[in-house]
Amino acid sequence: MSVATANIGPAIDSTAKGETVARRRYQRGSVFQNRAKTVWLGAYSEYVLDSDGVEKRKRKSIVLGPVRKPDGEEMRKREALRLLQPYLDRVNSSISAPSREHKSATFEAFLKIWERDYLSLSKPSTQSTMRGQAKRLKAFFGSKELRQIGAADVQRLVAKMEADEYEPKTTRNLWATLRLILDAALAQGFVDRLIPKPKLPRASKKKPRYFRLADVAKIIAASHSESRVFYWLAAETGLRAGELAALTIADVSATSITVNQAVWNGKVSTPKTENALRTLAVSAHLGTLLTEQVERQKSKRHNFLFSSSTGTPWDINLFRKRKMQPLLCSLEIQQAGLHAFRHFNASLLDSLRVPLKTIQERLGHALSGSLTLDVYTHAEWPENVEGAKRAGDAIQKAVDSDGLTTIQMKKASGGVPEALAA
Repeated sequence: MSVATANIGPAIDSTAKGETVARRRYQRGSVFQNRAKTVWLGAYSEYVLDSDGVEKRKRKSIVLGPVRKPDGEEMRKREALRLLQPYLDRVNSSISAPSREHKSATFEAFLKIWERDYLSLSKPSTQSTMRGQAKRLKAFFGSKELRQIGAADVQRLVAKMEADEYEPKTTRNLWATLRLILDAALAQGFVDRLIPKPKLPRASKKKPRYFRLADVAKIIAASHSESRVFYWLAAETGLRAGELAALTIADVSATSITVNQAVWNGKVSTPKTENALRTLAVSAHLGTLLTEQVERQKSKRHNFLFSSSTGTPWDINLFRKRKMQPLLCSLEIQQAGLHAFRHFNASLLDSLRVPLKTIQERLGHALSGSLTLDVYTHAEWPENVEGAKRAGDAIQKAVDSDGLTTIQMKKASGGVPEALAA
């Protein structure tokens, strides 16, 4: 093997590979050819900090170029050394400027740091989603060093997802997660700059599914007991599914409900945003149903407003699959999730000319970005009460309308199975 070495200077102390180094040495590096004598390789030692801030020496070996250049001429040792020099300059600069300490980590290694120090602070639902995205990123970038990941690598990932026919929204969400990881890497000194945004596929905006007033009236009329209370509560308040499941009997009165927690995957946590902590007025119609439901739960000695036989909060996904989907099918209403009640609520309140600020506060939306709406506009409690009254009256009128008598007769005669109506 042909080997050419430029003195590595004062000998580096021969501690075991990966152990903490006692002192740092000026690097001159070495260049050599591979066994097949087809490429020039460069070798040097790099000083890096691990996730605990401990300095370690890591031996590096990089490909500098082919022995035979495109024109057929042979690359000499001196030329190979010149190609290695930028890497040596970067390592040696950290010796003269310790304040610009160089950290190095593979994408896979830093991902563990990010999940431990950053992702763990997010909501459980966010953690679950981003862990799935991080797994996909890890499979693509693997053991590649963070500093070696460039714009071209990210664009290749985007192109691959497009070729694999992923939804544009999925690709965009993956880039958003990658950007958060790189932001954290920059803050901790594992990269020197951020990667520019790649060219992303255009996401076609899908029209969200929502219920009409007639649909909600049919759903409520075809239900009874706990399901009737649940659907009416979802329609009149627009609460999120996790907020509905987390309500306790202490949060409910005949005139209002208070939202201070949410349930996700059976675990009780704080709501989605700070604005989600709120109190909503309820109509007299809903207040009566809630009072009856509270009494039922007290007789069971259960704390949650809607609970399983063991007293745990409802599993919303299970309720949707076993109860809501079959009911919608029997009523010939397009399939939709519980979020469709939230869209319905916002549309209903808007059609009833409830002030936008009141709608925003009842839905628990985050700040809109409008200085006038967020800072200078204030919704008073009487407006909240009036909004609940208008919504409750509209729902009650629709349920009692003559157009629903056939649905109620069908239910009474067995046209709607009891299992679906429960």
